[in-house]
Amino acid sequence: MHPSENVDETEVDIPNSDPGSDNLALDDETENGPTAETDAIGSFKIIHCKRREYGADCMMKCADAGVSCPAGRRHPYKNNVKTGLLMQCRALGLASSCWYYYENGDICVFIVGVPVKCGYEGGTPD
Repeated sequence: MHPSENVDETEVDIPNSDPGSDNLALDDETENGPTAETDAIGSFKIIHCKRREYGADCMMKCADAGVSCPAGRRHPYKNNVKTGLLMQCRALGLASSCWYYYENGDICVFIVGVPVKCGYEGGTPD
C-alpha cells in the first residue's frame, strides 16, 4: 500500500445511511455511541442524536452545529402517522439534511430542493 493510501485513524466512519442509498436503517448501536461527529475534511458534519434526544434536544444540537432543522415534521407520504421527531442532521457546506424518525419505524430524509426519501419500516405509502 502506498503511504498516501493509508487511512487516518481519526477519520469518521460514515454509516451507509445517506440519502443516496436505499438503506435508511436506524442503527441501535448509536444509542450508546457519539452524539456528534465532524469529519476532518472541513465543513462536513453529522449530528446523530440518541433516542432520548429525538425532537427538540436534537434540534438544539443541530443548531449549535450550524444546521437548521425543525424538531418535528409530518410524514410526507402518510397522513395517518404522528409527527416524526428529528433524529439526525448533516451539513456539507451550504447543503444540509434533516432526518426524522416516525413511530411506525419509517425514517425520512428532507433536503432542500430534493424529493423526500423515506425508508419504509411501517409499510409503503398507500
